[in-house]
Amino acid sequence: MIYENVELYNVEELIPSEDGNGKILTRIPESLRIKLNDSAKNNALSPAGCEIRFNIKGDSAKIVLESADFSILEIFQGSFQISWHIIKKEPTEINVSIPQNIKKLEEITKKQKLPYDAYLTRIILPYRPIIKLLDIKGNVSLPEKEQVPSKKYLAYGSSITHGASSIRPTGSYAMQTAEILGVDLINLGFGGGAHCEKEMADYISERNDWDFATLEIGINMVTWMEPEEFKKRVEYFIPKIAKSHPNKYIFCIDMFPFYLNVPSKKENYFRKIVKNTTKNLNMQKLIYINGKKLLKNHSGLAGDLVHPSPKGMEEISLNLSSYLLPFLR
Repeated sequence: MIYENVELYNVEELIPSEDGNGKILTRIPESLRIKLNDSAKNNALSPAGCEIRFNIKGDSAKIVLESADFSILEIFQGSFQISWHIIKKEPTEINVSIPQNIKKLEEITKKQKLPYDAYLTRIILPYRPIIKLLDIKGNVSLPEKEQVPSKKYLAYGSSITHGASSIRPTGSYAMQTAEILGVDLINLGFGGGAHCEKEMADYISERNDWDFATLEIGINMVTWMEPEEFKKRVEYFIPKIAKSHPNKYIFCIDMFPFYLNVPSKKENYFRKIVKNTTKNLNMQKLIYINGKKLLKNHSGLAGDLVHPSPKGMEEISLNLSSYLLPFLR
C-alpha cells in the first residue's frame, strides 16, 4: 500500500492504535483478519515480510517506529544489507541516507542484474512482534516499477513460514527463497494460525498480484484437529486457490519434520490428505512437495523440535528454491 510518499510493502491496511499514537500494520484486510482464528488474528499484525520502501531525494530520511517488544529490523540499499537496528518499546528513530559507495553498488547491481535497484531504500521490518508506525520524515519518493522484481511469490503457512526462530527479518525460509529466486515475497505466514479457513482460501484466490505460491499445510492443525475436519478444509482450500489460478504454479507442502506427541498414524494421514488432494486435481501447475524433502537434517530444528533453526531455514530455502527453479524458468 502507499502511505504518504513511501510504499508499505506486504501491508494491506493501517489500523489506528488503541492509545491513538501511531498506526499498526496488518498484512491482510481488517475485514478478513477479524474472521480468522485467534492466532492468525494476532499474528497478521506481525510484519513478517513487510518493508518500508522509498527513494531518498534529500540528504537523509527518518522513520519513527515503536515495537511491542525489542526487535530487529534490517536496512537494505537495493539488494545490499547496509545496517540493522533494534526497535525499542518506545519511539525509535531510524535514520537512513544514501551510502557513500552508491555508485559501486549501482554498478554491481546492473552488472549482475540484481533484483532491486541500488537507489531503492528498503527497511525490512521484524517478523514479529507488532510494530507501530509513528512518523516518516524527509524528502522521499515512491519506488518505480523497474526498481523491484517483476515477479511476486506468495507464501502461506504456519509460524515456520512466518519466520519463527529465524532471528533476522530476512532469515525466514520464505524470504531466503525469494532472494535466491530474485522475486518479491508476499508473506502470509501466521504463527499458530494456518488453519486453512474458507475465508483465507477465498482471499488468496481473489488476489491477482502474485505469480506463484507455496502453501505450507498441516502443522498448526495436526495436534488438535480431527482428520475428517482437516480433510474437509484442505479439500476446499487447495482446489479453491488452484482453480482460481490455473495458469500459475502452486506448490503444496505438507509438514516439515517435527517431534510432537502426535500418533504416527495421524501424522501420516494428514500428509496423505495434502498429497492426494493435490494430485487428484490433476492440474499441470499444481505440485505436491513432501516437507521431509526440504528439511532433511533434523539438526536443523530448534530445541522445541518443531521450528527450524536459522540453519534449518537456510536448508529449506536452498532445497525449495532448487525444486522450484525448473518450473519457474
